[in-house]
Amino acid sequence: MHFTLPADIRLHPSFDDLKAQGRFEKPDPALIEDLLAENKQFYQAVDADSVLDRLNNIVSEIGKALVNRTSITRQGLRALMTAEHQFIFSAAGVAKSLYANQIFSFFQGARTFSIQFCPDTTPDDLFGAYDIEKFKKGEVIHNIEGSIISKPFAFLDEFMDGNDKLLRTLLGVLLERRFIAGNQVEEALLHTAIATSNYMRVSETTEALLDRFLYKSFINPAKDMYSLLRIDQVYNRNAGQVKKPDPSRQIDLRELTAIKRIIRNQDDSRQIHCPIEIQYLKNMVVAAFESEMKKYRSSYYISPRTISKGNDCLKANAMLAGRKTVTEEDVEKLYYLFCTMNEPLDEGRTLLSQKLFKKVFRSRLQYFHSFQDELRPLLYTFEFLQEAHRNPEILSRSIEDLQNNSKGWLPGLLQSLRQVFGTRDDLPFDHSRESFLKLIEPCGEKNQELNEFKQQVLDLMDIVYGHK
Repeated sequence: MHFTLPADIRLHPSFDDLKAQGRFEKPDPALIEDLLAENKQFYQAVDADSVLDRLNNIVSEIGKALVNRTSITRQGLRALMTAEHQFIFSAAGVAKSLYANQIFSFFQGARTFSIQFCPDTTPDDLFGAYDIEKFKKGEVIHNIEGSIISKPFAFLDEFMDGNDKLLRTLLGVLLERRFIAGNQVEEALLHTAIATSNYMRVSETTEALLDRFLYKSFINPAKDMYSLLRIDQVYNRNAGQVKKPDPSRQIDLRELTAIKRIIRNQDDSRQIHCPIEIQYLKNMVVAAFESEMKKYRSSYYISPRTISKGNDCLKANAMLAGRKTVTEEDVEKLYYLFCTMNEPLDEGRTLLSQKLFKKVFRSRLQYFHSFQDELRPLLYTFEFLQEAHRNPEILSRSIEDLQNNSKGWLPGLLQSLRQVFGTRDDLPFDHSRESFLKLIEPCGEKNQELNEFKQQVLDLMDIVYGHK
């Protein structure tokens, strides 16, 4: 019988020794539980500020080893912090593999799965060959040790040279971190993959795969004399080899996992707050950017999944800036996620996608500020109704009890609701339907967009409180 190990187990310092002892052939559930508990204890004790300082240091260090890679490196940091993937395409000979190997080198004990795709690449090359001993017993099981499933990082070179049938097998590993082949189910340790290609091949499979690579960059080969001389100087120092980082500045893989857990609200004691106003602004900007991009790329599309994952990028932006609350500044930096970095959009190759994003952001931000005060009561009402819909029990508790004895973001939301409600002699604020109706009554009178949103909030109110 084949046992599926939690991927997190492989991050534990004792994993390799225990595996060598055969402790995972028929693992003791108590052992698994102890290792996972020790990992969680480590995550909670991580000094996040120290990790972020070392993450920010990667940008300057890679700048010493590679020329004109600052924006791509900053994008790569966000992919690493959020456990997402990065795709880079360009002409040959621009040090794509050196970039991938260099950025992965900043992580202690970084085990990287590397492969150069070709039309003959097989699933065995990715997921391991069949285990012969188990095959003799009638079990068809891939030996995943050393495969993309068992390593935290992957460098997938010449990605588009793989055939569609092969690339399709990667979908589950890249998105769900799960490998399924017949009766074999494995949790993949894979944290971040960097894929590269010299060309783009369009098919249903490649489009689905590219949607798994949230972060994308384009490298335009530098041919100006200044850049070429800088490349000469770097090559003369390093001969195109990875520059070994200072060991004291490296990052433990479990430290990186701790950052991801904070971003994804999996750490009970530490969170990055993303106000609902910022989420609304993000959605406004992304919708407008998608519309603008269609003028240059008629088939351009941003999936709802990618838009929602923009929240992770927002939190990564805030953390890298040393903040625990997301601000408007972080929305502007969403071009790292929603743009193919350095992609020229016009024939003159002067309008880069990130420049267009910044232009759209400035326009939408000015519009957002014009009705922000009117929007705020609607957003707070929406946020409370969403929570009440998920947890109707809060409607039976007094407003004072909720504000004084609740955990998480709810007390702050109630305080915000009190502030926008103000002091009214005719109706003191509580969480009744009547209070919310009074609160949002004047909203959207002169703004069609707000009025449409208000009607949807009223529909949600009917669901929560019942129709009247």
